[in-house]
Amino acid sequence: MKYKHLFWGIILIAVGLLFILANFGVIHFNWFSFWRLWPVILILWGISVLPMRDLFKFISLIAVVLITFLVINRLPDTKPWFWKWHHDGSNFHFDFDEDDNDTTAYYHKDQNLTVPFDSLSTKGKLILEAAAGNFKIDSSTSDYLSFSKTGDIGNYELTTDNRTGTKEVSLKMQDGTTHRKMNTNQVNIRLNEKPSWNLDLDIGAAAMTMDLSKYKIDTVEIDAGAASVEMTLGKLNPKTVVTVSAGASSFTLRVPKEAGCQVRSESFLVSKDFEGFVKKADRTYETPNWYSGKSRIYITVETAISSIKIERY
Repeated sequence: MKYKHLFWGIILIAVGLLFILANFGVIHFNWFSFWRLWPVILILWGISVLPMRDLFKFISLIAVVLITFLVINRLPDTKPWFWKWHHDGSNFHFDFDEDDNDTTAYYHKDQNLTVPFDSLSTKGKLILEAAAGNFKIDSSTSDYLSFSKTGDIGNYELTTDNRTGTKEVSLKMQDGTTHRKMNTNQVNIRLNEKPSWNLDLDIGAAAMTMDLSKYKIDTVEIDAGAASVEMTLGKLNPKTVVTVSAGASSFTLRVPKEAGCQVRSESFLVSKDFEGFVKKADRTYETPNWYSGKSRIYITVETAISSIKIERY
């Protein structure tokens, strides 16, 4: 069998197995550092199109995988593949390293941050560096923004900047607070429903669920590595623009049937499922009510190896 018939199948199977083994606790690896290495996929893609014999391609593939494995295991905030963890049912975790049989216990750190409501700020901008973990944006708050975190990844810092009717809120990890033995990071963000929002999300290797149907959303910009994203948009704004740039990620977007929606996909090796859309020229897809909808949603997707699903509700 030819190399090109096996190459990406082997890569996708290997990545899938890593996810499964990690989810069941058989192995453990730290996506917080690993997601930064997703450009390796581009290297592998380059090998696949080189004008050389299949045998040399296989040798190059094995060499790249081995080098990547060695680099990951030498990063300061990662652990070897055989490092395991478990939860003992109380408020803290125990980590076991089979190299030195050292046992460490540390407590979860909770964090709550708020931005007071400001009636003069009719537009809001959220800049979020999600790092790794599970993130949720939904529900409303009487504050301008509220943030809560449970887990041992470290602390976040919140800064604000007011600019002529726009309040910019930035959330990112504090330098030097990331715990080397990271287990959990559960984050919940609530936004006030009155302002129009612009979201700038650097998701990394996180899982993010966003129900934005109750908010007026101007723009959503997503930059993801190996992420899982579920996002529901509403129809409260006349125009919403969504831009997605990702490596190996999974996206599920839900848009209201009353809104006209257009999708431009600049992607390769992508599984696409655009429910209720009609394919147009130049990799463009539109809903039948694109010109007659009460509101319009523009979606641009630029990804490498990803799964993209858009549903109408």
